[in-house]
Amino acid sequence: MHVKTPQEFVSKLLTDAKRVSIISDPQANIYLIDKPKSANSFRAVSVLRKVLDIKRIGFSGTLDPLASGLLIMAAGRATRLLDWFHFLPKVYQADIIFGQTSDTYDLEGRISIKKDVEEFDKKFLDQQLRKFIGRQNQQAPIYSAKKVAGQKLHVLARQGKKINPPSKEVKIYGINIIDFSFPKLKIRVSCSAGTYIRSLAHDLGQTTKQGALLGDLRRTAIGNFKVDQAIPLDKVDQKTLAKQAITAEEIIASLNQHFDL
Repeated sequence: MHVKTPQEFVSKLLTDAKRVSIISDPQANIYLIDKPKSANSFRAVSVLRKVLDIKRIGFSGTLDPLASGLLIMAAGRATRLLDWFHFLPKVYQADIIFGQTSDTYDLEGRISIKKDVEEFDKKFLDQQLRKFIGRQNQQAPIYSAKKVAGQKLHVLARQGKKINPPSKEVKIYGINIIDFSFPKLKIRVSCSAGTYIRSLAHDLGQTTKQGALLGDLRRTAIGNFKVDQAIPLDKVDQKTLAKQAITAEEIIASLNQHFDL
């Protein structure tokens, strides 16, 4: 579905004859999965395919291996609904470390330790964080799956090619400090789809002039769907999936309510 706004997407979905075929598919369900750190997002696809014995499995919103947290997954014809979740705000809990930088913007890259780091207090941090609230153009990390001319940035970077990463407009709705003791910061970020928290960590290091990288990341919510409701990937079996399944009909009904159509 090639649409520009969530309203266009939902309107098309609710008037499309394919809606009936989605609802009538007994395998068309949505599942909330808690992906562990170090696991690839596609690992969850393999697990659900095996447990459900269904080839048609997908998810909305890739999580890097470094990240853990909520994956919204779909089976059968419910995979046609996955695009909708792209429009929902995401919530992340992030650990940021100041005084260090990385070419990947996180702990997986080549890390450089900044000399002569200058500590700052929470008041100064609050002032810097406020600069990131609202709409802004954010540059993708060089080591990411973002594509340029059909090729992923991380592939080009590993080939040693000079890259000018693309920028994209994103929106950060809020940033709340959970804990701060220099050089370690823990925050909760509510943002639009497509926001790179790694880039936020890097940019925060630039604006504070102390350098920073992402130490840990956990996605805790997508819209009204919470990680607390999710099944840990290592606990997935037929019984837990059957108990936690959200039907396609329930999801479609929520679309109508969410966008007041």
